[in-house]
Amino acid sequence: METEYKFSLKDTAVFDRIVESAEINKMGIDAVETIEMHASYFDTPEQNFRKAGIAYRIRQEDDRITATIKWDVNVSDGLHRREEFNLVVNDERFAENPDIGLFISSDAYDVLYSAAGDKKLVKTISMDYTRRQFKVDTGKSISCISVDEGLIHHIDGYDVPVCELEIEWYYGDEEDFIALANFIRDKYGLETEDRSKLQRATA
Repeated sequence: METEYKFSLKDTAVFDRIVESAEINKMGIDAVETIEMHASYFDTPEQNFRKAGIAYRIRQEDDRITATIKWDVNVSDGLHRREEFNLVVNDERFAENPDIGLFISSDAYDVLYSAAGDKKLVKTISMDYTRRQFKVDTGKSISCISVDEGLIHHIDGYDVPVCELEIEWYYGDEEDFIALANFIRDKYGLETEDRSKLQRATA
């Protein structure tokens, strides 16, 4: 299960202010990490995954390639909850021509097969963005705060800028995580974002 808040930004300066914030720095944070992301999403020609609310993503994160399936999405006031399964692939050939067999030992396989059977998959959209992130430990919960800036390559052939802040709950007290996200939202006057990047790429 993935649980995270999304906030839309006009620029990334707010992320730098969060990093420097005295309230955040009292909690104990990791150093900020910068990762170059290239993500491709795959579906059947008939868009079976999209119709079933499933995302099949292959993402290159610097030198690492990860395959991800997301489903059963629930969103409310910027809080995104969804089932998620990840596998490190590190095979560029698979990344260009994936199938659902990779997930055969997981629940994700049943989700994919029920939506599309063994139909061939095609690339539908892609994204390129830079992520800066750090982990924060409040003493009750551990979360990751990140900012993404780059371009979504829309399914209709044009580019959509993306600039958003995410606060993802890793583990610990969920209410503490929610309180942290609400504190950051209120302190910096952030606007919640209920759409995923994939939804913005296909809307």
